[in-house]
Amino acid sequence: MNPTVRFISGVSLFASLIIALPYDGNRFPTTEEMMDRLSDLEHRLSMKILQQHDKCAVEWNGICFFALFYHPGKLTHEAARLACKKRGAELGNIHAEDQFYDIMEYLRPYIASRADGVTSYGITTGMRYEPKSQILYLSDGTKAPYVHWMSGHPPTGSDYTIVALSVKPERSQNYGMFTAKASNARYAALCEINI
Repeated sequence: MNPTVRFISGVSLFASLIIALPYDGNRFPTTEEMMDRLSDLEHRLSMKILQQHDKCAVEWNGICFFALFYHPGKLTHEAARLACKKRGAELGNIHAEDQFYDIMEYLRPYIASRADGVTSYGITTGMRYEPKSQILYLSDGTKAPYVHWMSGHPPTGSDYTIVALSVKPERSQNYGMFTAKASNARYAALCEINI
């Protein structure tokens, strides 16, 4: 679909959601209600874009990868897992170098489309890091065959076990995998589903 048509379609969806905001005649929605509505809108737009890409943003070795975007600070690791599960998917893994770069290229345009000036964001994966053994594992418990740590990662803290991707607009910048606490919230979730 033409990017202009996709943008107009997104604006139409946004307008319909704003018009549908609850107003009981006595009060307007709270900031929290508006932020929840915005998160829902971001999700619906990402799903609409996903559907326009034949339901698969990045295909690698019989696995479909796609991202779900939410308002920053709303998506903990558990919330990301449940968001993927709700769509019949699991939190995604990085299996190989070419897949890693394909996913980064898919995610980069989302930074450019943001109007709030953010120049990077974290995206939750299903991978886990074991600080004692210093081994990165895929979500199924097997050792990760490919690792691309950001500079300075992984840290030595024992509670930094969740693995996320730092996405930046330029390939030359410091980007890649980093570890975080399970309670830390991210901007997006990487999901995967077998096709």
